[in-house]
Amino acid sequence: MFNTRISLRTVLISSFLALGLILVAAYSLVAKDHFIRGLDAAMAGNMEKTARTFNEVIGVREIEKIREFSGFDVASQWNSLPAYVQSAFPNGPGDSGQLLKKEDSSWFSHPGFIIFAMRYDTAYGPLYLSQKLTHPKASTVLPQAARQNRLFTLTVSILVITFIVIISWLLLRHVSRPMAALRAWTHSLDNEKLSRPVPDFLYPELNEMAELIRNSLSSVQQAVDRERRFLRHASHELRTPISTIRSNIELQRKLAQKREIIANEQEIVDRIDRASLTMKHLTETLLWLNHEPDTPLQPEVVDLPELIRELAAEMTYLLAGKPVTTEISTLPCNCNVPLVPARIILGNLIRNAYQHCWEGTVVIEQRGNRIEISNPVQPDAHNAPKKSSDITGYGLGLELTTTLSERIGWHYTSSLAKNIHRVVVEI
Repeated sequence: MFNTRISLRTVLISSFLALGLILVAAYSLVAKDHFIRGLDAAMAGNMEKTARTFNEVIGVREIEKIREFSGFDVASQWNSLPAYVQSAFPNGPGDSGQLLKKEDSSWFSHPGFIIFAMRYDTAYGPLYLSQKLTHPKASTVLPQAARQNRLFTLTVSILVITFIVIISWLLLRHVSRPMAALRAWTHSLDNEKLSRPVPDFLYPELNEMAELIRNSLSSVQQAVDRERRFLRHASHELRTPISTIRSNIELQRKLAQKREIIANEQEIVDRIDRASLTMKHLTETLLWLNHEPDTPLQPEVVDLPELIRELAAEMTYLLAGKPVTTEISTLPCNCNVPLVPARIILGNLIRNAYQHCWEGTVVIEQRGNRIEISNPVQPDAHNAPKKSSDITGYGLGLELTTTLSERIGWHYTSSLAKNIHRVVVEI
């Protein structure tokens, strides 16, 4: 699945370019508008000058004899002007000096014609001037200014875009270097670097972020270290009382062989035996979890059928008082595996099957490096009465088995179908 997220660099570059294009387009429109307004102002000034000159040289009284003067159509009455002016401006100019203009241009084409009209009041009455510029005439009047304006606008636009691109590149380069350094520093953090001062990333915001990252990771690392120390100390401290309990239980059993003991006393001894055995497995698991991830595991040749039967025999106390039978089927197989995690994983699976089976048959089948354990599960098993063995329940369960299997590279699956829970381990 493709990652559709846009990087910060792409967002910044796109934003700068979009801003530059918007500025160039806006100023191009403003330049065009000012250019046209300037031409209109020049035309208005030219028409006003022509009207003043006409009035001084010829006069309004001679208007019936002269219709064109200095390239403009001149008349004392609005209705006397040519038809193109009448159709373009039916009402005529209202105020003196007001320039009327009409053209047929569009965004992407030059105008085919431009019509100008103006009223100029004199002492003897109004004077009306008009002119129609078609493309051939317009090309002789405006081409140089238009070309210069387009060239100037294009040059300024290119310079602005180039300037924005250069500034954007320099800014991103200046900002991206400390950000890339912060990213690389974050990825390279370890216990040694967490104890060192934070490097300088040029900007106070980045330095503050780096300090927050270091403090957060330091807090997490301290919590992990405390947990590891607790596991290490608790595991090692438990080994001594567990060994004492186990040895005293063996001693008590040897002494019991020489005398007769009552049933209650034997039940107490069995409970202590089961509790010490559970503590022993728990301690092994805690010690194993305390290993560093990079610590190499020392494999050894293990007789897999013998290990399975040994673990199954150790867990038989979990079936006491329950109408449950076991079927163990194995084939000769020697595997080169780490012994401690193998005992923990297989022991957890067998213990889980024995604990959660209330009646029926637990089947343990081993074929080569494939081990399958299945047990019936009652739908209302959570309502079943608690046995004495549940008091010594093993809390890590299948979650621990999954974690350890992934860590040492074993393939583990678990399924539940038709009230039969089945787990498969491939070594």
